[in-house]
Amino acid sequence: MKVVENLSSTVIVGGIDSMSQSLALAKKPHIIIATPGRLVDHLENTKGFNLRALKFLVMDEADRILNMDFETEVDKILKVIPRDRKTFLFSATMTKQVQKLQRAALKNPVKCAVSSKYQTVEKLQQYYIFIPSKFKDSYLVYILNELAGNSFMIFCSTCNNTQRTALLLRNLGFTAIPLHGQMSQNKRLGSLNKFKAKARSILLATDVASRGLDIPHVDVVINFDIPTHSKDYIHRVGRTARAGRSGKSITFVTQYDVELFQRIEHLIGKKLPAFPMQEEEVMMLTERVAEAQRFARMELREQGEKKRSRNADDDDTEEALGVRKKVAGGKKKKRKAF
Repeated sequence: MKVVENLSSTVIVGGIDSMSQSLALAKKPHIIIATPGRLVDHLENTKGFNLRALKFLVMDEADRILNMDFETEVDKILKVIPRDRKTFLFSATMTKQVQKLQRAALKNPVKCAVSSKYQTVEKLQQYYIFIPSKFKDSYLVYILNELAGNSFMIFCSTCNNTQRTALLLRNLGFTAIPLHGQMSQNKRLGSLNKFKAKARSILLATDVASRGLDIPHVDVVINFDIPTHSKDYIHRVGRTARAGRSGKSITFVTQYDVELFQRIEHLIGKKLPAFPMQEEEVMMLTERVAEAQRFARMELREQGEKKRSRNADDDDTEEALGVRKKVAGGKKKKRKAF
C-alpha cells in the first residue's frame, strides 16, 4: 500500500466565515471534510472551485445524508463529481436506500457489515425509568446526584428544552452546558471543548450530538426525551461504552412514550431493566426543583429578549445563578449538587 505524505485537508461547515473557507479551498487541499449544504454553497459561489478531480467520496452517517433532508444537496453534488470514482458509505444503522444508491451510480456495491441486526455493545448497561411527565426534572436531578462523579450526556428533543434544562441544572449547582442547532458553530465548539476538557460534567444536547462525537470519558447517557425514531436511540447510547469501555444509558419513559419505548426494545431485541429508584427521595426534591424551574423560565425569557435586541445567539447558561446560591449556599459538595 502506498503511503502519501504531507496530505492537506480543510473543513467546510456552516456557521463559519465563507471567505476563509474559500481561501482554504483555493489551496486545493487533498481532503475536504464538509456538510452537504455548505459544500453546495461553495460549488455554486466560490470561483474556481470544483470537484472534477475527485477520486473518493465518503459519506459518514450515510443513512442520515441519504434521507429526504439532504436530497437536494446530495443530488447537486452527485451531478458535478466524476462517475468514475470510489464511494464509501458508513453508518451504524444503515437502511436500504436502493433508489439513492442508483442515483449515486454505484455499480455492484459491496456491503461490509459487522452485524446484520441493530444492536448495542455488550459493555453498555441499559436501563429505563417509568415516570409521570410532570416529575421528569426531579427524576433527572435525582439520577445526577445518585451517579455523581460521572460524566453525562443528556439528550433532549428540542433546542428550547435543551436550553431550559441546562439553565435548570445550573441553577441547582450542576456544571451543565448546552449544545444545540440554534447556537452558532463557534459556541457549539466552545461547549464541546469545555465538556471534552472536563471543565463541565454534563452536556445537554439535541440529536445534533448523537452522531460523530467520540468523547472517551462519557460515562452515562440519559435520554431525557425519548427519541422519536428508534434508530436514533442506538446512535445516542453509542456516545458511551466506546472502544471496549463500559457505560450506562437511562431512558425516561412517560405515560406518552410507551409505544416509542416498545419500538426501541423490539429494534435492539432485548427487554431493558428498570433503573433502581427511591421514589420518596425524588419527591423530596420537587420543591427545590420547582423553584429552579421558575428561575430557568425567567432566564430563558430574558435570553429571548436579548436575542431579539442583539440579533445574536447568546448562550447565557454560564451566567445563570438563579437559586444556586440560595439552595447550595455557594458551597460545592462531592455527592449532592445542592
